[in-house]
Amino acid sequence: MMQGERYDLAIIGAGPAGLSTAFAARQAGLSQVVLERGCVADNIRRYPANLVFYSTPQLIELGDVPLIISGQKPTRSEALNYYTRFADLRQLNVKTYQTVVSVSRAADGFKLTTHSHVGQVREWLAGAVVLAFGAYDDPNLLGVPGEDLPHVLHFFDEPERYHGVDVLVVGGKGSASEAALQIWRAGGRVSISYRRAQFSGLKYWVAPDLENRIAEGSIKAYLPSTVTAIHPGHSQLRLADGSHTAVPADFVLALTGYQPRLDLFDQLQVAYHPESKRPLYDPATHQTNVEGVYVAGCLCAGNVGNEIFIENGRAHGPLIVEHARAALIRGA
Repeated sequence: MMQGERYDLAIIGAGPAGLSTAFAARQAGLSQVVLERGCVADNIRRYPANLVFYSTPQLIELGDVPLIISGQKPTRSEALNYYTRFADLRQLNVKTYQTVVSVSRAADGFKLTTHSHVGQVREWLAGAVVLAFGAYDDPNLLGVPGEDLPHVLHFFDEPERYHGVDVLVVGGKGSASEAALQIWRAGGRVSISYRRAQFSGLKYWVAPDLENRIAEGSIKAYLPSTVTAIHPGHSQLRLADGSHTAVPADFVLALTGYQPRLDLFDQLQVAYHPESKRPLYDPATHQTNVEGVYVAGCLCAGNVGNEIFIENGRAHGPLIVEHARAALIRGA
């Protein structure tokens, strides 16, 4: 096991919130290390390949580095390139492919243990810990027979792979609706199942597009309905009247939302709501109920979407650093 040096701040997650916190720490003269299980902005890397951000470039920029784009709105690729470039330009101490597997109290702070993608084990020491790994870790499972079959996926990457096949999209919010439309446009035969009678949380230009495709019969919608079983080649749905129907499905995209990993919350004894997974924290400082442990970014909202985005999550870093710096000075 490799022993790491001590830092003022250990930041778990190299997304926009984590990078913003690291940048604020560097400006404040605090030593920092950012531990990321994948690449820089790995959660964004797992977004659909064709994703275009709703925000303008100025609203997702960090620090004083401009985001230059080719169109009106940033694409996934442009955002990935930007955040990687920002980490390099501002000389942030990012350690990629380091999955934090344990974190605990240690003398004068915390001890973190990471496993790399090649199995290397390292230890890190820090005066304070910032949890900024987002809420895109574990999918909300359907909990039905057949969900473990290889044709069932919980992340949508690119639509072209579904050309000429039957796809059942499960879910009725933004990501599910946009996936259904993209797959249909790529030549897939799409059905969509949602447990509510109406879609929710759709972008203003997506809602009429989806409604028109359903009205003309291009996309088959089962609302409300629930998946009761998944089989090779088809899935079983229970409809509103209690009847059941079989829907052709060479692939099932269960896009029913995600929740943050909770093991680090539990190890640190960070309190969180049992349903929303929202951690208990002071919004003025972002410190949790555990002294020296902070939360940043969309993780602050647990599994509640449409509340914290890059736009407002990037402002958490300076609040955290101001409080952590004062606490470290008092404890020196």
